[in-house]
Amino acid sequence: MHSKADRRLIETVKVIEKHLEKNEKWFQYPEKKMNELDAEIQNWDKEFLQGMAKFEEVMVEIEKIME
Repeated sequence: MHSKADRRLIETVKVIEKHLEKNEKWFQYPEKKMNELDAEIQNWDKEFLQGMAKFEEVMVEIEKIME
């Protein structure tokens, strides 16, 4: 059987392990958010570049009409 001191030590180790797991989740949170933000930025950039390409096509058409 475990002595009272052993049980207390085991309980303390379990509490420490629980807090370390929580801290690990918090350390991963900014990385997760950064990945989400990066994906959002890439999506916006893709849409922006498509819009710019359409704008440039219109500008070329306008130049042709003006000549």
